[in-house]
Amino acid sequence: MAIQMQSGPPQVTNMFPSRKRSNLISVLIHGAVILMILIAGRVKPLPHPVSHVTLVAPSDISPWVPRLAAHGGGGGGGGDSTPASRGQLPRVALRQFTPPTAVIRNYNPQLAMEPTLVGTPQIVAVLPNLPYGDPNGVAGPPSNGPGKNGGIGTGDGGGVGGRKGPGYGDDDGGGISGQAHIVGSIVAPVLLTKVDPEYTDEARRARVQGVVELQIDVDSHGKPANIRVVHGLGLGLDDRAVEAVRQWTFRPGTINGKPAVTSAVVTVTFRLL
Repeated sequence: MAIQMQSGPPQVTNMFPSRKRSNLISVLIHGAVILMILIAGRVKPLPHPVSHVTLVAPSDISPWVPRLAAHGGGGGGGGDSTPASRGQLPRVALRQFTPPTAVIRNYNPQLAMEPTLVGTPQIVAVLPNLPYGDPNGVAGPPSNGPGKNGGIGTGDGGGVGGRKGPGYGDDDGGGISGQAHIVGSIVAPVLLTKVDPEYTDEARRARVQGVVELQIDVDSHGKPANIRVVHGLGLGLDDRAVEAVRQWTFRPGTINGKPAVTSAVVTVTFRLL
């Protein structure tokens, strides 16, 4: 039997790639990682819409408003296009230096004067943080109503209501009669939990930004009801805002310690970076 001998070192096939190829692969991997980091740093998530809740007034204050036997009345307004908003009346005094207003146009007056109605002074509580308005007005954003010469309502003369004069009631000439004041303690509802609405794809593509304003009632159980769009943006954002607010929960507002229906304005701000 013949055995063939091979001279020289055995030939071994290289099972590892070349150093140049390894370096190239390493450079490509590191470059891809760096590129992904840069892209991720440029892509920022959309901020959550900003929600703000403002108490307007109790929806139905008549059970807590006493009837006054005195005769008199008045009316006024500020030439607004919307009806007079619901609220409390100011203090009653013998003279009027400033008529009541539901819309504050100057937050820093040079000389601040307390608004009053003209009539026989009465010991009646005027509640802090509750806007002035017509006790028989509408629930909604503050409005002085379409009347004229100051005051609130559809009348004339610096009073509140639809008559003429610096008072409130069913007659003219000043004085107070009828349902006049809110007496007692009113506590606003407190937002406990909220759900933020999301952008719609259509609104995101169109880069729509702005504010959706909603008018809501908070019932005696703390649930939103009667949600209405006062100012919308369209492209599905109004519906998203309504759907989100419908899931909110509140601690209900109270009047004289009892849960009561209150109204509020909710503003949801949609913004893009």
